[in-house]
Amino acid sequence: MKKIVWGMAILAPILGLSALMAQSNPPKVIAEFSGSSLKWVRTAEPEFERKNLDLDKYTISVVAQNDSVTVALTSSDSVKGARGSSGSYPGFVVEINKKDMKIVRSNYIR
Repeated sequence: MKKIVWGMAILAPILGLSALMAQSNPPKVIAEFSGSSLKWVRTAEPEFERKNLDLDKYTISVVAQNDSVTVALTSSDSVKGARGSSGSYPGFVVEINKKDMKIVRSNYIR
């Protein structure tokens, strides 16, 4: 019984401190997407690695079409709505077949 009380006496301030810290600095959501999108990003990832693309510098888009899904990288500083690659880093796309999840093509965006 004394061990339980002792453990609670130690944990209470620690748990209270972590709750206070959480309130003063709430977590920031940096991305939200459907779980099914993750499989397409994972399928495209070897192509990104093959081209030595630093994903920290890009925004990732997953676009579904009739028979394929396109995973696109656009430079984080690109101009919204601009055609082609408008940022500091070249855009890159990977098209994946929906049926067999194989890469159909991949290329830089001009």
